[in-house]
Amino acid sequence: MRIIEGKWVDNNNNPVDNFNVSELLEIGKNVKVLYGEKITYDRINLMSSLRKLTFKQESDLAYLLDQDGAISKLAGY
Repeated sequence: MRIIEGKWVDNNNNPVDNFNVSELLEIGKNVKVLYGEKITYDRINLMSSLRKLTFKQESDLAYLLDQDGAISKLAGY
């Protein structure tokens, strides 16, 4: 799920319907648990992206986030 032009769509760019609404509700619940009421588009996108990761990708990302300054270096800061 992601927001395109202000509308929620699934991974195939289909609008939210009875078949994919459960994914949207789960993302919303996870964002709220993690960030409380401080919800932003970036945080929604982050949660959506995390849901797509394989176990290996998730492990690699966790390692990368644990390294001091690695994200800044990758982002060019």
